[in-house]
Amino acid sequence: MGDAQRNRDYSRDEGVATYQTRRRRGRFAKIFVAVALIAIIGGASYVFGKQFIDPDKVPFDLPGVERSSESEEAAPEDAPAPSTFQPAEISLVAAGDVIVDGVVTESGRQASGAYEFGHLFAPLASELGAFDVRIVEQETALAGSKFGFGATWPLNAPQDLGRAEKEAGFNVVLRATDHTLDTGGEGIHGELQWWRDTFPEIPVLGMADPKPEDNPTLANYVPNVYVYDKDGFKIAILNHSIDIPEENSGMVSRLTEQKIADDVSKAREQGAQMIVACPHWGEENNSTVTAEQKHFAWIYANQGVDVIIGTHPRVLQGTEVLQREDGRKTVCFYSLGCLITSGTDNSLLGGLAEVKLARDDQGNCTVTSASIKPVITHRGNGTDYCTYLFADYTDELMWSSWDGWPGIDEWNSRLREILGNDYDEGSREYHVNLDATTLPGAEEPERQTEEEGQEQQADDDENAYDDEYWGYGYDDWSTW
Repeated sequence: MGDAQRNRDYSRDEGVATYQTRRRRGRFAKIFVAVALIAIIGGASYVFGKQFIDPDKVPFDLPGVERSSESEEAAPEDAPAPSTFQPAEISLVAAGDVIVDGVVTESGRQASGAYEFGHLFAPLASELGAFDVRIVEQETALAGSKFGFGATWPLNAPQDLGRAEKEAGFNVVLRATDHTLDTGGEGIHGELQWWRDTFPEIPVLGMADPKPEDNPTLANYVPNVYVYDKDGFKIAILNHSIDIPEENSGMVSRLTEQKIADDVSKAREQGAQMIVACPHWGEENNSTVTAEQKHFAWIYANQGVDVIIGTHPRVLQGTEVLQREDGRKTVCFYSLGCLITSGTDNSLLGGLAEVKLARDDQGNCTVTSASIKPVITHRGNGTDYCTYLFADYTDELMWSSWDGWPGIDEWNSRLREILGNDYDEGSREYHVNLDATTLPGAEEPERQTEEEGQEQQADDDENAYDDEYWGYGYDDWSTW
């Protein structure tokens, strides 16, 4: 009994232990199966889910899933577009009328009878050399010796004058003037042929050869639109003149609204991103801007011209910044006066227009600076006849010329009167305020009356007579 009871008790304990062992094993098995299922399901989800999940749209990194490099570097939607242009800058300087007659011609005549005119521009060479584009307004024809030299009409100078301009640094020549037709078609042909033969790299704008059959390459040459290219940044230069009869418009570029529109279109077709127009306009010896100049300035501006550089009045005039219809601005230099002249008084005073044009990496093009550096013709004897930067001019030089008066202070006063209060008498420079814009419809400036113009012309005629009497055109300079 005791043994049987013990056996039963043992069997019960053994069964309980066995049951508990099985139960534990069952739990372990279930846990193992669950873990395995989780691993299998997770792995399958990872393997197959990679194909359908866009890792670039998940705000955290997934193990083993690489984001695209493009998404890592992607800029915000409001970031500027990537640069597509190389930033570039073009610097430009332009000079006023070169008028060579009488005494100026004689200043370059050598004992051999040849001519040399390097002295006229020598004091300016270092200033000109700092610019990419260097423009000169060649008022006087270079038609050859058969038309004679030194007279006021036809206004013609030795072709050596062009050589001196090239040596001084000028690389663009403007020839649309009211004197271009002085020597007729034959003179124009002879001058253009000389430029082509001597300095073919220099564009001569504003007049066309009436005999293109003598030079077949002219068939594809547009003589009034020159495009200058620097680092893919292209600017165009145009040249037009008043007082050109319509029947001669095939030889000289006339200043008309249609001509402006046509030439701007040609410039754009050739890839120009900015345009500089050089009109020969206004009234001689009148420092007041005329209504006609104002009118054409707005025509240029609303055709998209960025800079206007005027000549012809033979005296310096002021500047203006025009607010265009397209929201951009046009800087206008109404007249640069003369670079070289045989005239007197205010005609001795001219200016160099200095401009910087820029393109940024988005292709936006602007005028970043504009200024005038006044120049003065020094009427000295022989090769002392030349033009100085006014900043380099002294009273001592003034007294050594034929014009011992006015002095520096008087010239400064006149410059301030013409250019306004922004003219700096200390540096003797004028910087255009690009923020001071004129809106369309602004009041026109007061014009010189007809009577005032006649009085001015009488004074000029008297001065010209006095100059001739007191030595202009004198042949033997060795006695001076």
